[in-house]
Amino acid sequence: MFIKDELEIFKEKRPKSKEVWKRALRALPGGISHNIRTFGLPSIGGFPVFINSSRGPFLTDIDSNQYIDCWNGHFAMILGHNHPEIQEMIIQNLKSGWHFGTNTEHQVNLAETIIKDNAGIEKMRFCVSGTEATMYASRLARAFTKKRLVAKARLGWHGANDTLSYDVGDLIEHNHSPGLVDAEKAGIITYEINNESTFDMIKENANDLAAIILEPVLGGGGGFPVEHSFLKRLREVTEQYNIVLIFDEIITGYRFSDSLFQNELKILPDLTTMGKIIGGGLPIGAIGGREDIINQSSPEIENMVLIGGGTFSGYPLSMIAGLKTLEILKHSHKEYNRINQEGTKLLTSLNQFLAEEKLSIIARGHKSIIMLHAMSKWCEEPSIHNIFQFKDRKKEALLQLALFNRNISGLHGLGSISMAHTDENIARIQEVVKDIAHPVSQSKFN
Repeated sequence: MFIKDELEIFKEKRPKSKEVWKRALRALPGGISHNIRTFGLPSIGGFPVFINSSRGPFLTDIDSNQYIDCWNGHFAMILGHNHPEIQEMIIQNLKSGWHFGTNTEHQVNLAETIIKDNAGIEKMRFCVSGTEATMYASRLARAFTKKRLVAKARLGWHGANDTLSYDVGDLIEHNHSPGLVDAEKAGIITYEINNESTFDMIKENANDLAAIILEPVLGGGGGFPVEHSFLKRLREVTEQYNIVLIFDEIITGYRFSDSLFQNELKILPDLTTMGKIIGGGLPIGAIGGREDIINQSSPEIENMVLIGGGTFSGYPLSMIAGLKTLEILKHSHKEYNRINQEGTKLLTSLNQFLAEEKLSIIARGHKSIIMLHAMSKWCEEPSIHNIFQFKDRKKEALLQLALFNRNISGLHGLGSISMAHTDENIARIQEVVKDIAHPVSQSKFN
């Protein structure tokens, strides 16, 4: 039986991870400090692996198993892990100290670089995480428009703040975490991407709608691209009704080229949230956009919009690592073209294979972002609704476990391709997915 055999192989090769997992369960709720890092494995009798080193396209766990890594630090490590130039820059600057709690020139340097790269960023503020950035962006929009409602895309993940954590995990049922107030009380409306009804919602609520926020490619939502025509129309309608358009580019920023994705789309929002790649693998968040909106947070004005930033806002090592990363990316056009083309080719090849074999797995993504969805039944050309209607969490966990057993690490199925991935790495990823697709699809759980 595939499930039983895979679990036995997994446990046999990871005795140290198994012991640490037992300790983790005693010390941490659910054994983790980020929910998705269980990989769903406990639901099928497994446990997550524990990593202790990385280099290039590889992770190594505490049992010395090495993996081709497709998760890339939640999409942050576009250059791969432990890049020598980034590492050297961090080591050099550690000698001068690593936390001052005050201003540094480094944050000015990084801000100037991002502003220069992107026409839609006139001014910006740094914080520590994407969760903060999206919360602050919503706050700025409400203050600027003096309107109450914020509309967010269903499935859109903008972090775990109280403002936007609604309808993030399902397209079939409305849901939010216990402890959050009802969406109506919170001033949140949710809508579907690529859906004509969204524009009816905007028109109906225009007088009270402060902002519309969405990712140009739904990251945590499953790698679903937003249609260009939908984004373009959103821009037109939000301008018409004085609604602040916010692009969450925490994943897409600097992912497909050496600037924000909005430049390729030729659609400039009013505000943009950023993170991940711009921090070079260290903690970071940022809000940027129109000067008249961002300036509301200036302490020089009376009754400013509070952007607290936090103890580690503008963290020196994040600024340094981020700036060095962007400098390297500025000279990486050939590598961008390679991983974008390889990602598109992999996505197409996998979907062609899965469709021909009528397997209940589907790949979704854009260029170097690739995610896999496992379903309880095969559907021909499934819509987003089909994918979530028949989503099979245990099959998805089995898919992750089977990947680990074949020395590939990923989340949401796979994740993304980095510039450290070789053509051989990518060919191996494709080979493994095709190899395990049949037994994973055919597996049944009691």
